[in-house]
Amino acid sequence: MASKMLGKQKRQGVGLEMKTFKGKDKQNYLVFRTPGGSYHVLLEVDAKEAATHCAAPRKGNTRQIWNQL
Repeated sequence: MASKMLGKQKRQGVGLEMKTFKGKDKQNYLVFRTPGGSYHVLLEVDAKEAATHCAAPRKGNTRQIWNQL
């Protein structure tokens, strides 16, 4: 007997398309393309560096820093 599947059904249709690449500056980039054709680019940075840019005190480990935001 087949067991019942629990949880949500898989989404159907168009989702976000993603691509990663390394730039000439040796930085990693993540590009999202929305179903409407818009592009959004994210730059990979160290989590502690990002927290510092968000004005979090740079104390403790990464999880503690992000919990302060």
